[in-house]
Amino acid sequence: MTVHIRRAKASDVDVLLEIEDRSFIAPNWTRSDFLKYDCIVAESNGEIAGFLVSREVFGGDAANPSQLEILNLAVAPEFRRLGIATALISKVLSRGAELFLEVRESNQPAQRLYRKLGFLEVARRPKYYHNPDETAIVMNMK
Repeated sequence: MTVHIRRAKASDVDVLLEIEDRSFIAPNWTRSDFLKYDCIVAESNGEIAGFLVSREVFGGDAANPSQLEILNLAVAPEFRRLGIATALISKVLSRGAELFLEVRESNQPAQRLYRKLGFLEVARRPKYYHNPDETAIVMNMK
């Protein structure tokens, strides 16, 4: 399967909202949220299979790399376990930045993926998520 990663366009947002709705217990992103940040999509055979939204939180300097926060990552159910999320994260990693993200404590598949890619747990945020209330695990990769 060939995966093509590209920057998201306004015309993609309906599909991104659908993937968001099918992927999360309590989806809360709005149409404008996706293009407010750096949003990339993964396509397979011309179909959007997943997306990753990130933002730069520190631009870097002579002594420290830039830092990016992954805000939202989802893969359509029919494309899961095919390397889509790995391809999206790899694209962001190619920027050479330090990455941060939060993941629901109950989302074991995502945690396994992040650990496999080299992320480490650095903190916990009790009741970070709502509907239902749940702890967020903060992960980092340098």
